[in-house]
Amino acid sequence: MAFGASSGAWITWEWHHQLRSSLHPAIFALLYFVADRAMGMMSMYPQFKAIILAYLPKVFQGLVAAVGDYYTWQLAEKVYGQGSNAAFTTLLITALSPWQWFCSTRTLSNSLETVLTVVALYYWPWALYGDSSAPKKMSPDAAKADKAATSSQESQIFKTHADVNSLRISLFLAGIACLLRPTNLFIWASIVTVSVSRLGLTGTSPAKFSDFLIILREAVLCGSLALSISAASDYYYFGMWTFPPYQWLYFNITKSLAVFYGTNRWDYYLTEGLPLLLTTCVPFTLIAFVSSTSIGTEGALVSNIRFQFTFTALTTIATLSLISHKE
Repeated sequence: MAFGASSGAWITWEWHHQLRSSLHPAIFALLYFVADRAMGMMSMYPQFKAIILAYLPKVFQGLVAAVGDYYTWQLAEKVYGQGSNAAFTTLLITALSPWQWFCSTRTLSNSLETVLTVVALYYWPWALYGDSSAPKKMSPDAAKADKAATSSQESQIFKTHADVNSLRISLFLAGIACLLRPTNLFIWASIVTVSVSRLGLTGTSPAKFSDFLIILREAVLCGSLALSISAASDYYYFGMWTFPPYQWLYFNITKSLAVFYGTNRWDYYLTEGLPLLLTTCVPFTLIAFVSSTSIGTEGALVSNIRFQFTFTALTTIATLSLISHKE
């Protein structure tokens, strides 16, 4: 993609069957292309160019990993409050995690998928998880205006253009993450299920029917944009119209592609995967899982969001545990 078909690049067999999305390598191809042209214009020595091109992906992925750490912290601040101890602890855990040091800085599609998901979660409309029946402290005039607004069918979640734009960012990044790694759909399926049905949540939903129409509209628009970008990239790379997620699913069902890469026990994630990922945070994670089922002093909104995270983690792990190949 960056240096042409005659560059001598070695392509593994998955790419000959259109099993992988070209979006991830396209990012690095663009970096290579821009850097190579810029250094060519400056007439740099080939040895220096080789060093720059060798380290460029590592530097870029390091920046991507930093973005992931930053938005993980910001997500915690959005949930628990600015400057809260919980948010600061989240920052320490993600910044000092040996697993993050090892994986987030590697140029894997999984690493980019993780960062895209974290950023998408930050921009997700968490106001959906509030409780409209909770008493509010306000003046009589403000209470009257609030009651009138609540009783109307106008949007209670997307009140400004900024709210809608945040939703668009979330949905677009979620779409790209799902195109990169189709199993990312499990995460967003659980989030949408709880957001719409309020399964396991406490209180009364503050959302109106118009709010869900906005989400549906933006999901179609943002999903179409993500698909269009992916289709254009795949056509440029493969030289034909193709849809890698479908090819990936077809090969996994008809040819047991996943088994080719190895199989694991059903309890792999519980006994090996999560302990490797969490290391010394395993006890705190178990405590968080248990406490997420009860309403704490922080109120319904925070408790509901914590339940959503727990529900997403458990359902995703349970679903992936049913697949023979695990990673």
